[in-house]
Amino acid sequence: MSRKGVLAVLGTVVLLGAIVFAAGGKLPWTSGASGDRCTIPERLVVSSPAVSTPGGGIKVVDQGFSQSPSGLVSLGAVVENTSADVAYRVPVKFRLFDAARHELPEVTASEVPLLLPGQRIGAGKGTYERDASVATVETVVGPNAWLPSGAVGSLSPVKATPLQTRHYYPDNPIYVDVHYREMSTNCRALDSSTTTAIFRDPAGRIIGGDSGWAGMQLTFRDTHGTEIVVERQLPAGQSCSPGERETWVIPDVGAPTTGDDARTEVYPYCALGAE
Repeated sequence: MSRKGVLAVLGTVVLLGAIVFAAGGKLPWTSGASGDRCTIPERLVVSSPAVSTPGGGIKVVDQGFSQSPSGLVSLGAVVENTSADVAYRVPVKFRLFDAARHELPEVTASEVPLLLPGQRIGAGKGTYERDASVATVETVVGPNAWLPSGAVGSLSPVKATPLQTRHYYPDNPIYVDVHYREMSTNCRALDSSTTTAIFRDPAGRIIGGDSGWAGMQLTFRDTHGTEIVVERQLPAGQSCSPGERETWVIPDVGAPTTGDDARTEVYPYCALGAE
């Protein structure tokens, strides 16, 4: 081979090496190969899902509530999927009772889109009960559908680390804005549903919970007519997308005033897509 031919071959090798290095060790035109294919389905087609699963179920591992002098009742629970199957569209409700065991109006939390085997997630809701004192609360989970674990491919839970709780309305401390860092290792973006915050007291006991839309902007006027802008900019990236981002949740109803902000837990609700 001539000197010119050798140099041409060496140049091609160097160029390919540069391309592979820039592509993270992979040839860009092979990124769609079966080894790199995202196995998380775009949506779930559920015709006749099982309504029960052997060897486990959904367990309420922690729960609690509080009622403020204004009548705000904050309700929270942490539930766990103890089965080997995927729990699908899990309803969580709270039954409220007064001291005489008379049942008060039931409260429904946001539906959990998916709960993977072994996964724990928080569910919560705020409501007002001004005409009665809540003495006890029961958390009711289900009935929900069950799917084999392979139905969701390589799906993994989207995690959140609380960063800061802002009390943006001093006249009413129940209104909070919980910032958190969201982390997703999934190979594609999921549908963002709501985000639930669970509130605990300084001893670690659950004293309530509530949910809201991740990254929602809020501007309102207080009782003095002063405009309060809670969030001025959108978060950097859509919730439930791959990677990390800082975002926030503003609970729909509010948070207990006796909570320890450092113990707040955050749970993003992420779904595969419409059926």
